Amino acid sequence: MLNEALRLVRVFHDLNKTQVAERVGLSKSYITELERGDKKVTIEVLQKYADGFNIPVSSLMFFAEQADGAPAADRVRTAVAGKVVKMLDWIATVTADDPDEGDRHGEKVRQAR
Repeated sequence: MLNEALRLVRVFHDLNKTQVAERVGLSKSYITELERGDKKVTIEVLQKYADGFNIPVSSLMFFAEQADGAPAADRVRTAVAGKVVKMLDWIATVTADDPDEGDRHGEKVRQAR
């Protein structure tokens, strides 16, 4: 469910409801109602979370699918996998900024032989 996915995002980032409310531009009470399932999660809410946590809306949808009936270990594994992918993307971006990085790595490998 989407409400569980939003709660998992908050818990994963170790934030309280007030901090999430400030980050996504909603009230704390609205966050509480969303997480409890008292309010329906709209596409606008998903976009606010996506913007606030710098993740694609599709990832929130994926987390919702995984959270729906999945064991707790699987939910944690899914959340961690998402972070690992973001970290690898960041590493690729950082190393792409240095065009000589690949050459130096290749040179080190050649020297080691």
